[in-house]
Amino acid sequence: MPARAPAHASSGLYQSYVGLYTPEQMGRVGAYLRLELDRSKRLLGHPGRPRLYFLSYLFRNHRRESLRARLGAIVAHDIEARAQVFCDLRVGSHRYDQVPRGGLDDNSDEDESCRYLDMPAEVNEDAYRVALWRLTEARYREAVERYYERKSEELHYVDEARSYASRLPGERVRAGKLRRFAQPDLDRWTRMLRRASALLRRFTDIQVSELELSSWHVQQCFVSSEGSRIEQQRAVFDLYATFWMLTPAGHRVEQELSVVTADAGELPDERELVRLVRERAELMRALGRAPYLPAFSGPVLLGPGPAGLFFHEVVGHRLEGSRLLSPDEGATFAALRGKAVAPAFVDIVDDPTRTRFRGASLIGSFAYDDEGRRARRARLVEGGVLRSFLTTGGSLPGQSELNGHARNAGYERPISRMGNLFVSSRKPLGQKELWQRFLAEIRRRRAPFGIFVAETMGGETETRSYDFQAFKGEIMRAERVLPSGERELVRGVDFVGTPLSALESLVALGDDLSVDNAYCGAESGYIPVSTVAPSALLATLELQSKDRQRYSPFALPPPPIGRRGRRVRR
Repeated sequence: MPARAPAHASSGLYQSYVGLYTPEQMGRVGAYLRLELDRSKRLLGHPGRPRLYFLSYLFRNHRRESLRARLGAIVAHDIEARAQVFCDLRVGSHRYDQVPRGGLDDNSDEDESCRYLDMPAEVNEDAYRVALWRLTEARYREAVERYYERKSEELHYVDEARSYASRLPGERVRAGKLRRFAQPDLDRWTRMLRRASALLRRFTDIQVSELELSSWHVQQCFVSSEGSRIEQQRAVFDLYATFWMLTPAGHRVEQELSVVTADAGELPDERELVRLVRERAELMRALGRAPYLPAFSGPVLLGPGPAGLFFHEVVGHRLEGSRLLSPDEGATFAALRGKAVAPAFVDIVDDPTRTRFRGASLIGSFAYDDEGRRARRARLVEGGVLRSFLTTGGSLPGQSELNGHARNAGYERPISRMGNLFVSSRKPLGQKELWQRFLAEIRRRRAPFGIFVAETMGGETETRSYDFQAFKGEIMRAERVLPSGERELVRGVDFVGTPLSALESLVALGDDLSVDNAYCGAESGYIPVSTVAPSALLATLELQSKDRQRYSPFALPPPPIGRRGRRVRR
C-alpha cells in the first residue's frame, strides 16, 4: 500500500521524522533550486574572470532504514535521512573549462564546497536559498581557481585532450514525476531476521554472524541553466549476512550472503531465508575442512556471478570514456575501436533504460544521468569488436554520439560509469555442454585439474598507468575439478590477471544469463549497478594465494548459547 504522510507532514517536518518528502514538498524544493539558479546565473561573475557558462543543481534526498540481528535478537534499528545538493558550476566555455582529465580528479572532500552540500531538514525557502547560495559561492571560487590552474599547467605539459569539447550543449528536458514509496513491512522483516539469525545458535563453531536488511530510498530533482527540470527516484533493498569462524588450526574462514534488489517483493521469504542461512553455515564448516589450494594457472570455469564480476572489472571500467581524457590512465582499449578485443561470439552492451531482466529487477537503471542527459543503450562490443565507450556530456576521441552514463554519489564530479551491463554470446552453450567443454579443456592442456569458481565476494581493478593494469576477484566458493569430473571443495585463492590476455583466453559462454545487483566504487563514488552475464570458460586464468595468517585462539571462550529454561544466578 502507498505510504501515508503523518499528520505533521504539512508543517514541513515530514523529512525530519520519516526521511522522505511528499511530492508537494519536492515540488517546493524544485522551485527553490530554480529560483537560486536563475539568481546566480544573473548575478554571478566578475570582470576579468572567466565567465559562468553552465550551472546545475542535483538535489538528492536519501533515506536509509536498516535492521540488524544476531542470534535471534534485533541488535540495531537505524534510520538515516540526508538531503544534499551537487552543484555543477562551469566557467570558461563549452570548448574549454576548468574540468581537465575527464573530471577523474575532481573529487576531493577537502574542497570548501563539501561543507555546504547538506540542505536543511525542513522545507523552508529562506533556509534552502541561503544554503544554496553558500554552496554556489564556494563552487564558483573553486571553479575559477581550477581554471587558472589548468591554464598554468599547460605551460609545462601538453594537454592531449585540449581539442575535445569540455561539455557539449544539452537539450532542455522536462521529465519525471515522483510518487509515494511503499512502506517497508518492518514487522515481517523483524520476524525474518530473528528466526534466521537464531538458526546460528546451533552452529557454535561460527564465532561471528550477523544479518542486516535495509531499504534505501532516494528522491532527486535536477535543474540546469539550460532549462531542464528532471525528477527521478529509486529504491534499493539489501539483505546482507556475514559469517566467520576460526578453524582448529587458527585460519579464518569468511562467508557472506547478499541479495540486492529494486523490488522488495524479490527478497526471500522467511522460509527461504532460513534455508539460505543454513546452507551458508554448512558451507562454511565444509570450507573449514577443505584443503588450501596453491597458486594456480590453468582452465577456469566461472559461474554467472563470478563471470559478471570478471567482465565488470576487466571490460566495464576500461570502457568508461572519461578515462580516455586523462594521461594518468592506462587507457587499455583507447586505440582498439573497430578492432577485436574479445572472441567473435561476445556481445557487450550497457542499457540503463532496462528496469528488469527475465523477471528480476535491475538496480542500475535510470532514465536520465546525473548531468541531465537522456540515458541510452550503449553498444560497447559487437561480435568481439569494440564499438564505443560510455560517455558523459563531454566529447570523446573518435565518438560523437553521447549515451548518458555520467553518474556520481555525492560531492564527486560525475564521470562515465556503468549502469546495466549485459554480456551475452552469439553461440551460447548449455550448462551440460559447457561443463563437458571445461573437462575437455583440462584434458587438452594435460592439466592436473581445473577450477570451478561458483561464488565471489567482490573485486577490484587498477586502470591508472602508474600501477599494474590488473584485476582481481575475491573467491568465496570454488572447487577443484579433476579430468574425470570429480570435484573437491578448496579454499585460499583469488583470481587475478591482466585484461587483454584474460579476454584472449575466453573459450565459451553459457546460456545461463543471471542478474547480479551490487554497488560499484570508483572516482565518482559508490553507485548501484547491475550485471547480466552467463557462465564463462577460460582456457587460462591465474589464481593467487590469499592471506594465510593464523590467529590465536580466544583468551576467553564464548558463553554457552542456545539453551532454554536455564536458571541465571543473580
